[in-house]
Amino acid sequence: MNATLTELRRETSRVLRPVIHGVGKVILTEHGQEVAEISPKTRPNRKRSLDLLMAIGLVKLPSRR
Repeated sequence: MNATLTELRRETSRVLRPVIHGVGKVILTEHGQEVAEISPKTRPNRKRSLDLLMAIGLVKLPSRR
């Protein structure tokens, strides 16, 4: 979604709704030029990270009893 700085100031909740719900990012423009991008903060996927580290041999888990 694109929004101007004026739209952000006047309708903050509407403009930021996609970001808050993790649906998409917002690109802010001023005088037609892109000046900023707001995107949802993502949490790391720990299982995937561990699987990747194990795949390249940096981590070895102890065997379960």
